[in-house]
Amino acid sequence: MISMIKENRFERIYHTYKTEAGRLGLLGGAIGLGLWLLTACQTLSASAPLPIRNPVLRANFPDPFLLEAEGRIYAYATNSGGRRVQVSSSDDLQHWLPPAEALAHLPAWVNQNKPDVWAPEVMRFDSHYVLYFSARSSTLVRPDGIGRLCVGTAVSKHPDREFVPDDTPLICDEFEEGVIDVSPFRDGRRIYLYFKNDGNCCNLPTWIFARELDAAGLALIGETARLGLSNDQPWEGRVIEAPTMLVHEGAYYLFYSANAYDKPEYAVGYARCDGPLGPCKDASTRPLLATPAQPSGWFGPGHQSILSFQGRTVMAYHAWNVLPNGQRDRCRAMHISELKWTAGGEPIVEPDMSAAEPWRCPTGR
Repeated sequence: MISMIKENRFERIYHTYKTEAGRLGLLGGAIGLGLWLLTACQTLSASAPLPIRNPVLRANFPDPFLLEAEGRIYAYATNSGGRRVQVSSSDDLQHWLPPAEALAHLPAWVNQNKPDVWAPEVMRFDSHYVLYFSARSSTLVRPDGIGRLCVGTAVSKHPDREFVPDDTPLICDEFEEGVIDVSPFRDGRRIYLYFKNDGNCCNLPTWIFARELDAAGLALIGETARLGLSNDQPWEGRVIEAPTMLVHEGAYYLFYSANAYDKPEYAVGYARCDGPLGPCKDASTRPLLATPAQPSGWFGPGHQSILSFQGRTVMAYHAWNVLPNGQRDRCRAMHISELKWTAGGEPIVEPDMSAAEPWRCPTGR
């Protein structure tokens, strides 16, 4: 249907400017036709819907993060299926390879029996890639007696394999309750790391924080900044998490997820920030991306990441698969939707609302 519409529109353009070419002369008409066709192509490209059918990765692939590197798109996710850090890749955002293992081994500071390697994200540097992740300490505990979650790093020359971890956590002692959901952000020549305290573990407020990194992305600089965002909106429930910083037309936007991760109320919101270290303020009292009102085969969209790809901006996020009987499946599959902007600089995410064909979480997850 889309191709037919394009053909009909180009036919009308062609016949119109064929007439104009005759009126203006061969050279003037050819130049005019070329300019108008270029404009028409740009308009069609901008208006055509994103050619993606969700979910794009039908497996348990929670907390997805997208990175473009070496001619492909790489997606990373929380541990599942026996893999410490999941990684997949694609060249079109729709077709993805089966998840593989990215982390060479667990670092010494991590609980080897219950590592809980969560929410990995990767940044490319001149000579290496750095993987940031949360994992559970083997020696430190939080106030409720459970192993404390800390932030670790791992380095590789490749975007998809052989990440070797540092045996010392990057962030751990500063937060007695733990820290998770780490996200790197490059702003010019400076690099920042965003994360949240694990306050919801122990009936404490949760906040979004940021800290500057050195040029190699492996050491902290300066002091930790609290950005001013907490779970203070009704829709956010007991937790705010998964920060993602983005600059659009010179303005700073911090996207985040909130509410219980395993409930339909889990959703994505955003805030406006004065700069990379804040302060930030919620831009709306309602979420940007939430469970649709009508049955769609999924619920609880969240833990987003954002990528510019072929002239578009896309948001990847996970959502729970829903079985035909209405029950939640075991999988949080990866979805991708386009992120657009209003004339006033407000983000819009319009997920595919057509019901996905039924599928089941693979055995072994």
